[in-house]
Amino acid sequence: MSTSVEQYNPAGESLTYEIIQGSSVNDYQEKVVYTYGGSPEDWRKAIGNALWFQFGVYDDPRSAQPITLDESGLRYFEKQLKLAGLAQPGNPEIKRILDIGCGWGTVLVYLAKYFPDCRHLDGINVSARQLEYAAKLHADQALSDRIHLYQCNAQDIDLLPSIEEPYDLVIMRGVISHFPNDLYETVMKKLSKQLAPNGTIIISDNLYNVELEKYTSDTADTVDRLACKHRKTPEYLSRVIKQSGFAIQDMRILPDNADATHWLLNIKTNIENNFPGGVTGALEELHTTCESLSVAIIKNKISIYSVILKPY
Repeated sequence: MSTSVEQYNPAGESLTYEIIQGSSVNDYQEKVVYTYGGSPEDWRKAIGNALWFQFGVYDDPRSAQPITLDESGLRYFEKQLKLAGLAQPGNPEIKRILDIGCGWGTVLVYLAKYFPDCRHLDGINVSARQLEYAAKLHADQALSDRIHLYQCNAQDIDLLPSIEEPYDLVIMRGVISHFPNDLYETVMKKLSKQLAPNGTIIISDNLYNVELEKYTSDTADTVDRLACKHRKTPEYLSRVIKQSGFAIQDMRILPDNADATHWLLNIKTNIENNFPGGVTGALEELHTTCESLSVAIIKNKISIYSVILKPY
């Protein structure tokens, strides 16, 4: 089932995203929707104006001190593009792009400019609040004719329009940790049919370096903070990737543990400085997660992994 949601910005420009709904709704979807249902302006105060929100690197010589969250997030994504063999912008072979869990639309804007000849970029997300922000962002950047937004659970990516045309690049940054295991396995199997023969998948996510049943957080796990309770190990992630018909071109801890901790503590400080009266809801969960995850990373229980995939 597909319907269109249309709204207008003050200039009268149409801000549109489409709703794609399969035959069933994933049980975990509402928790993810809740997590990202808050004000984008509050999120910007916490994680940076550009809303990258997938960790950052702090060792790029081009970055002027002090390095902001926006700058570190950009440099991290640039490193992943380089690892994927896409360091040169304007690659004419990139004709279709899919961003799974496209957040507030930041990555899609960057990719639309990085690959100016790519005329078709799709972004999917379950959060209407984020999609509304992304639609306005893309309109403001005059990119709405190239970027297409869908309120769509990842399990329904085979229902996207023109799905018979394969994607040359798929982005999955910070979303697999939101997926129950069965959803992750379903998505990877479907992607194996929807990625071009020479296509690339770029993944970034936090994975657990210890046996999950032995892992304990330094902060009591009484709340499913930020919809990340479905923990995964590098071994499990890799096994599903290979079973789904993909080869791992590169897999490494990136950013390193020091940079990952730096990024988390920057966010923690932002929240404390910008919200002196405290925060509630998802931002309170984020503040607590920054503390607990930093400790886990320092103890090497968790790391952030960059993974580049190709079809077999």
